Amino acid sequence: MGTVTVWGRWDCTRCSRRDISGEEQRCPECGDPREQHELDAMRPPDEAAFAKEAITAPEVLAAALGGADWSCGFCGSNNRAGAATCHSCGGARGQAKSSGKTGDVAAEVAPVAPPKRRASWFKRIALGGALGAGGLAVWGFIDHEVAGSVSRLQWQHTTHLERWQDLSAGDWQTAVQASAGRPPIAGEGAIPGVRITSCYPKHHHDETYDCGSESYEDRESYACGETQECSTERNGNGSFTRTCHGVPKQCTRSVTRTRTKHCTRPVDATWCDYITQAWAPVRSEVIAGEGHGGLRFALLAPNGDDERITQEGEYTVVFRYGADGALHTEKVPRPEYDGWEVGDAVVVVVERLGGVVEVRRAGARR
Repeated sequence: MGTVTVWGRWDCTRCSRRDISGEEQRCPECGDPREQHELDAMRPPDEAAFAKEAITAPEVLAAALGGADWSCGFCGSNNRAGAATCHSCGGARGQAKSSGKTGDVAAEVAPVAPPKRRASWFKRIALGGALGAGGLAVWGFIDHEVAGSVSRLQWQHTTHLERWQDLSAGDWQTAVQASAGRPPIAGEGAIPGVRITSCYPKHHHDETYDCGSESYEDRESYACGETQECSTERNGNGSFTRTCHGVPKQCTRSVTRTRTKHCTRPVDATWCDYITQAWAPVRSEVIAGEGHGGLRFALLAPNGDDERITQEGEYTVVFRYGADGALHTEKVPRPEYDGWEVGDAVVVVVERLGGVVEVRRAGARR
């Protein structure tokens, strides 16, 4: 733990000599002075170097921590922060054109920004898509009116013959109560009775209950010493400084714990079978037609007090509208059906994406 400073490594771009110590300002192979681009490409040392090559000599450490190198504006050579003139050509520091980068090594490589033209097009497409989707949504819910007429009138009458008869049923005892029914008279006034035939236990539901305790395996975290966290910064002069500090280390282990054990058991209740009565269909007859002529129901005759007749009608109006002759069908009550004639002019209100939302007579107000 603590702070350690070591020299990095750079490569000569003139003779391709590699792994030159950051302390060197000239290539030991060809003598070429280190320049700005070579300083910027300086590599931090590996883990072993931080442990074995720490700078300890006071004067060398002072140079490594003395600030970023500056590059001569005349010849481009790197010079130490404290140098007043260039060691290669003698140029004054006041003519320096750049200095070494400093800061966190992990932050040195910045993400490449996308070209502005490309970003601009992306924004335009995204904005256009948003506006287009919104515009389409608004357009889709705009109503418009289309002229049309009644194309077809259809009716269907169904007659049911039903009989009051016994049927078997069952329910929980709490919901069943024996009662005397009343038979129909001429198909009217019937009240169903309840005659219980048997009652017996039956599974109603399962219940959960505490049934002791049980052991189970779990995982837990615990402090198990400490580990080091380190950050490395470049000093802008060929050296790198690493600072480390200890942080608590967390480990996990298996532990046995105890908890309440839950079991389930069936719960029965009393179920009762019984006989009751209801109207049950015997047969049905359907008569269908178009327009207003011949609207009638089939004639079915009940046989005795325990039979009756029920009737139901279904009435359909078909509207034709628009240049392409689109059809719209509506189920309507009998009084409305009676008020329509084939050929009656109508106005059909259409939602562009949702279909027909309203039909009204031509000339009628909304």
